[in-house]
Amino acid sequence: MKPERLADESPDIASAHYRWWAASGGLFLALVSLYFMYGGLALGLGSPFRPGTGAFPFFTGMILLAFSLTIIFRDLRGDGLAEDPDWISFFAIGAALSVFALAAGRLGLVPAAFLTTVIASLPDRSLPLPGKAILGSVVAAGCWVLFIKLLGLPFDAFEWRW
Repeated sequence: MKPERLADESPDIASAHYRWWAASGGLFLALVSLYFMYGGLALGLGSPFRPGTGAFPFFTGMILLAFSLTIIFRDLRGDGLAEDPDWISFFAIGAALSVFALAAGRLGLVPAAFLTTVIASLPDRSLPLPGKAILGSVVAAGCWVLFIKLLGLPFDAFEWRW
């Protein structure tokens, strides 16, 4: 019984490996957030009373960076992966962000928000495809009201530019 007790008290090398593996997701999100913040700066932040086109991606990137750093520190202090990563959901969110980045300037805010919502919700089997389309429509309409009508940001609701 004594060797088991010593094994429990010794540091687990595999545990450190899993902690870094778990933190890699947070590191990836931190890199994505820095990319969005850089893009927001390139677009221009504007002023507090008249935000520029880059204000939303910049401040969203700041929030994502704060969450990412929290994820990294919690994973490094923890004992590794609590469960297997859901890679399908991970890739769906990555695809949704990519589609938004590509579609917002070419199709406009409303179609980009719709496509982003539908693509991000694809792995969820509890909501059928018509429900995902309704959810995408509600989010797109909310984005139009909030960002274009209420805040007056210089986004085009619909655009056809390739």
